[in-house]
Amino acid sequence: MIVLTVSVIFVFLIIKHFFYWNGMDLDYIYRKPPIFFGHRGDRYNFPENTISSFQSAVKNGLSAIEVDVMLTKDAKLVCSHNFDLACETNGKGLINEIDYQEIAKIKTGMQFPISKQETIPLFTDVVAALPNTILINIEIKTQNTFDLKTAKKVAQLIRSGQIPQNVIVSSFNPLAVRLVKIISRSIPTGYIYSKEKNFTGVFIARPDCLHPEAELITDQLLKFCNRRNIRINTWTVNKAQARDWLISKNIEGIITDYPALANK
Repeated sequence: MIVLTVSVIFVFLIIKHFFYWNGMDLDYIYRKPPIFFGHRGDRYNFPENTISSFQSAVKNGLSAIEVDVMLTKDAKLVCSHNFDLACETNGKGLINEIDYQEIAKIKTGMQFPISKQETIPLFTDVVAALPNTILINIEIKTQNTFDLKTAKKVAQLIRSGQIPQNVIVSSFNPLAVRLVKIISRSIPTGYIYSKEKNFTGVFIARPDCLHPEAELITDQLLKFCNRRNIRINTWTVNKAQARDWLISKNIEGIITDYPALANK
């Protein structure tokens, strides 16, 4: 009888853990929705994930930016969407296999004129270059499900008080999202997904926000998020018609490549 009781309690706790939770109160972030996030900054006018790109997004009126982060071989947190330096830079190899001293010599934004090409910045330098009033959506890039070092580094950096801005920490990797919340329950988190089948990762991540691709927004999803007090930040929205439809659905966060889209 005791074994049965303990088993029932254990199963109940497991079910409660995975299927019943609510997002934290983020009214302090979503004071004036919708919030428009500059996707990797102002990426069509400056190399993405660079200081100039983020500053341009802010200069053009955005109150939030989205930045991709990953770790170098020597555990420096840098801003890049791709591990492979062959994508958009004049370097070779994988960022996570190279020390920052070498990364710092590489230029990114090869599709831009030389005058606009920049080095891959440290995340802390990006933070220092932005106003404290800007909301930063920090997207953690991972190479596999159990690549959690970047998530740990980001969470520890935030917990130490080294980032004065409000933040949301997001990732396609539900374990990375969950680890951030385990390290500090006060850090807002977001789970990103681009396919309907990946929605189930939400029960592992247990996030405060959902970051679905815009095409995945449905009334059923809205009801789910409303019940759980989960905010939605959707991507990548680049047309006025899509923007207006999302606003009509009371979507509170819109990630865009075009800062001008915020000027309705």
